[in-house]
Amino acid sequence: MRGAVVLFLSVLLPAVSSVVSAAMPDTQRLQQLADSQQWQHLLHYRLHPFTGRTMSQNDSPEFFLAADGKRNLLSELTTDLQAFLHTGLADNESAQCRFPARYFWLKQQLPEVAFVDQPCPEFTTWRDELDAHYLTLIFPASHINSPSSMYGHTLVRLDREDESRSKLLAYSVNFAANADTTDNELVFTWKGLTGGYPGVVSVMPYYVKTNEYQHMEYRDVWEYRLNFSKAEVDQFVRHIWETDDTFFDYFFFDENCSYRLLALLDASSERADMTDDFVLTAVPVETIRALQKNNLVAYSEYRASAASDMEHKSSEAPVAVLNTARELVESGLAIETLLQPLPQQQQVQALELAHAYARYLAIKKKQANPVLRARTIALLSARAKRPVTAGFSEIPVPAYRDDEGHLSRRAGIRAGALSGDDQAEFVDLRFRAAYHDVLDLPQGFVPGSQIQMGKLDVRVWDDGDVQVQHFTVVDVLSLSHRTFFQRPVAWGVSGGLDRFNGREAELHGFIHVAFGRAWLNSAGRFYGLAETQLRADNQFDKGYQWSIGPRLGWLWQGRRLQAQLEANWQPLSLGDDTDRTQLSAQLGWRLGNNVQLRAEASRQWFEQDSAETAVNEVSAAVQWYF
Repeated sequence: MRGAVVLFLSVLLPAVSSVVSAAMPDTQRLQQLADSQQWQHLLHYRLHPFTGRTMSQNDSPEFFLAADGKRNLLSELTTDLQAFLHTGLADNESAQCRFPARYFWLKQQLPEVAFVDQPCPEFTTWRDELDAHYLTLIFPASHINSPSSMYGHTLVRLDREDESRSKLLAYSVNFAANADTTDNELVFTWKGLTGGYPGVVSVMPYYVKTNEYQHMEYRDVWEYRLNFSKAEVDQFVRHIWETDDTFFDYFFFDENCSYRLLALLDASSERADMTDDFVLTAVPVETIRALQKNNLVAYSEYRASAASDMEHKSSEAPVAVLNTARELVESGLAIETLLQPLPQQQQVQALELAHAYARYLAIKKKQANPVLRARTIALLSARAKRPVTAGFSEIPVPAYRDDEGHLSRRAGIRAGALSGDDQAEFVDLRFRAAYHDVLDLPQGFVPGSQIQMGKLDVRVWDDGDVQVQHFTVVDVLSLSHRTFFQRPVAWGVSGGLDRFNGREAELHGFIHVAFGRAWLNSAGRFYGLAETQLRADNQFDKGYQWSIGPRLGWLWQGRRLQAQLEANWQPLSLGDDTDRTQLSAQLGWRLGNNVQLRAEASRQWFEQDSAETAVNEVSAAVQWYF
């Protein structure tokens, strides 16, 4: 409907421009308005980092009235102004109705122009239904068994004036790729990285997203109340209306959900100018830091997920209660029979934990189970008959929010030496585009999880030779530990370019995939994985080596000290019969919120036809997060 309005206006304007030209400000004044920051924000104009051209990031013709509006700020402003002055159209047909944020802003800038408000009942009804008085940025925290969720997602909730009303019934604003559901994961990833999907702004009830993140994905949520005035909130709502039925090409690394929400906020407030800080990448947690840097966050609140609530209650329940709770869900025995040995309060604890466990199983299986559904209803009924409280404490707020962790990029310098069958000294210059590894400073990150992208080591040898030592495209690791109710699979996948220890080692491509288990106790996190490694280069007998073997390790993530020991043995292989074994040890020491010292040592053995060589590498590094 709104696209038809734009088409109608585009055809109509030439016929009426002579009528409104007398009311137009002079060219110099129009140019000043077109060059203003806020007009550029309203049109989503940005400097393209590669072409050097300034243009709108909105890729839909319906977002513009001027034929060259995507690339010409003055042309779009002039055409919009002419359209806003036209009167006598039917309800909802005026350009004022299609672009209310632009119209409102121009009215403020040009008080001398005799604008006549036109009737827009569709917009008015929609605006009143939203009833937005406050803006709250919603950030789902990292998920326990999904390292990729560390990259994050954000949306904006439109809160009502009466804050006693349930926030679940409020509306939320979301930006996401409108993906083709028939695309497989490889196609989805490629299109998401290269702008192959249109990104659309949508408004939906907040409970829809709450179910998705807190229950469907079991992620905690951080809420950041923004200190936008009522006038700024109103302008935000007007601008959301303008983006409806339009699209922005979606790019996972930069023009993503969080970046676009910042752009929408920029367009709504003269105080906001945040998107220019994000040129090549926009990590969602960094956008929260941008809001804080611009003093746009009033306060933050923590909302625990169902999984966090279940694990917290489990930590306070005695073993008898835990066993009973699991039996209540997994066995077919009568509920009252299973509860009978427990005191009344422990019965209530078992029932509450059993209900949480049943929900977890239903979500994990991702399918309707009539038996489990019936059991869940019976558990709720049994709980309702017992007025006693369970006595569980409130779940504590995490000591650090996700945005209080180290910054997303990392650079460092490392000095080291080789010993054993090969001897040399070197200096590495290191850079990582994103985001976190298990030896990084742990505050604000999910323990045992990592996701690294764009990690590059350039090595300078003692004789002056320079070479690429490592380049990791992606490295994801999840060492989620087993708990009483949850049995996650530990896993990892990585790919890129690498060299073995040794002065003359050649660069080769690699893909590693691993699955296994992890356990957590007071001594640290222990893990055992079965890992398969695929390497490709002409240094291997048949141009490749495909091997499999155990990967065992121990991880300690303390506030100051981080440590890891790991052994990797690859005895079974195809394409090249060299057996490869590696032992490694790493230590990290926190110097500040964004500075870390790191020491590393590794020994690699290579055995082929009863001949064995071994090369040791030791190094020390300092790295900065920025």
